[in-house]
Amino acid sequence: MSGRAFLKIYPQLVRRNFRPMRGPKPNARSKLVRRGRYVEFNLLYDRGTIFGLRTGGNVDSILSSMPPVAKWPIIRTTKP
Repeated sequence: MSGRAFLKIYPQLVRRNFRPMRGPKPNARSKLVRRGRYVEFNLLYDRGTIFGLRTGGNVDSILSSMPPVAKWPIIRTTKP
């Protein structure tokens, strides 16, 4: 493909495939909950994380793989 053909077709491809951003997606909360489950797994069950924390490893290094934002759903067992 020559450079001229590329210059002719590229703007058409961009216009056809462009989708504007519209803010947070509806599944943003579910992503945060999934991240929370990942953090919970790492802190409770992951052997490497537990070993590092119990043997006095550098806590900042160990926890640097955790997501910066996470959520845990509130599960109510009684009515308020």
